[in-house]
Amino acid sequence: MEPKIMNSIMRIVNEALPQQPKRRGSTRVKFDAKTEAPWTATFSQRGFSVDGTRLSFELLEDAISKNYVVTLKNGQGLVLDAVKMQKILKYKDLY
Repeated sequence: MEPKIMNSIMRIVNEALPQQPKRRGSTRVKFDAKTEAPWTATFSQRGFSVDGTRLSFELLEDAISKNYVVTLKNGQGLVLDAVKMQKILKYKDLY
């Protein structure tokens, strides 16, 4: 088989196969570490969680666009304002 045809076939096969994730496992990031109230987010292939609550990046993007504030643990936990949400969104392409 000609190399040109073989390269074309291999390119098509590679595009059809599912892509491997950039990372494996999970990554914990501690935000606002030098303040009185540091908080941690855990990022994985499935998304991320903050303060034990699993959230999606789409939810944060919608909340920012509508000027919402997200409060975790039935209103008793961490308050995610636009600044905190932007910090989390920086890690969107981690996996």
